[in-house]
Amino acid sequence: MNVTMTVFVPPTESGHDLLDNWIRPACARLGVRLAVALPGAGQDTALAAQRASTFVVWDCSLEGPEDVYAAFNMRAKLDPGSIVLSRTPLPRNVLTRASHAPAHGGTLGNPELGEWLERRLRRVLGTVRTPAPRLPEPREHYWMFDNPADYFLSFHGESRQEAEEWRAGFEKAHSVTVRMVPPREYSYPAEVVTRQQMWESVARLMYEIIATGRAIVHPAPDYFSSFWTVSELLATLWLLPHGPRPPMITSAYATRPSGGIRRMEPLTARTVLGVPPLGEAHADRFARLINHADPITTAPEIRRSPAGGGEAVTGTVKRVGRHDPELATSRFWDETRVPCPVCAPRGRAAAKVDWDRHMDLSWDERGVDHYGYFTVRREELGTGGIRCPGCRTHLRFVNEHGVRTLWTPLTEGEPERDRPVIQCDPVWQVLPDGPGGAEPIHERRDAGSLPDLNDKGFTAEMRWVPARSSV
Repeated sequence: MNVTMTVFVPPTESGHDLLDNWIRPACARLGVRLAVALPGAGQDTALAAQRASTFVVWDCSLEGPEDVYAAFNMRAKLDPGSIVLSRTPLPRNVLTRASHAPAHGGTLGNPELGEWLERRLRRVLGTVRTPAPRLPEPREHYWMFDNPADYFLSFHGESRQEAEEWRAGFEKAHSVTVRMVPPREYSYPAEVVTRQQMWESVARLMYEIIATGRAIVHPAPDYFSSFWTVSELLATLWLLPHGPRPPMITSAYATRPSGGIRRMEPLTARTVLGVPPLGEAHADRFARLINHADPITTAPEIRRSPAGGGEAVTGTVKRVGRHDPELATSRFWDETRVPCPVCAPRGRAAAKVDWDRHMDLSWDERGVDHYGYFTVRREELGTGGIRCPGCRTHLRFVNEHGVRTLWTPLTEGEPERDRPVIQCDPVWQVLPDGPGGAEPIHERRDAGSLPDLNDKGFTAEMRWVPARSSV
């Protein structure tokens, strides 16, 4: 069997180390013929490699001004032969079925990447027996594609301890594994996000639910008060068997106080949880939102190239694939949403869930939405503080976790051909000023401005090593 591999690595010391000390020896041991793309290779080189090679390996680390993203393309996320490695967190819209990278706030070393790559190649090539299944460490981040748990547990963060106790009892009683998303895996507390980023996180959670095939809802207090947990419920209901559309998960359940579970009905959880039924219009709306936020199949170029971006999304998860102009606007992709801790709902009943308001993308800047979020322009976040338009509480913003990156590939016909394709956005979090938000806080925590950033948006203090523990 003639197995070939093309490797794209940045021309850095760490990139050369990964190539020379890990990838080359692995290829020699496995009989894989290796080709290395030249530094600065572009789209033509990538396309040729993807057509000719059994595997294409990408070192997508962001450690300075030199990287491989000038050659990176959508096929690199979709092609089964593509393997993505990274010592640093990947851009948030780069998710693949074969990748090994840290969650935001963490790093991986070349030994970990090299060993993972060889295990992956051996498994795919069938040269050794696949080891017994195990649950990876939380840092493995994209574990769900290779080795999912038996169930996905949807729970509210404030009920984590209660949910963990329930999980321990359920796993022991039934000899199964239950996935609980670790704290800060997808976002930080009170993080300021765009509308697109909110639904991108939902798409990631949706992939986790799909991977396990079975979801469990733990409806403890405040479950129905959170955009994130209600979105997990929405995704679960959408994925259940319904009508002619083939199901994407086999079943869904709600926890019982006794420790057991009770099955939820397709497209409605009214009989179990008491939420309003999910209608066809709601299901279609949800599909469109996910279609424009999926980190595997979409990127910001869909705003400028509807035919090329919007239609490609249906390749991984079969949904409504038509381009939606509302979801291609700068307001969806760039305008930030601030969570007000005072206006956030508390103790919302299941019957008060409103699917229309949950998926509303109203551009009204005069008030807060169904979950206590309000709109702010990104440039306002570094001014030191903003008053919530709903409760008038003065909110302050801090940046303690560096930046999140976004891959923004060039599109055909775009005039600015030499612009950076990696966008860096500071991670802002909300802190209410003073007890109850009434008095200002005078402690200096870099809220008013950020340090000088290099061309990748990093400083020595911000380079993926947060001031406090992260994911």
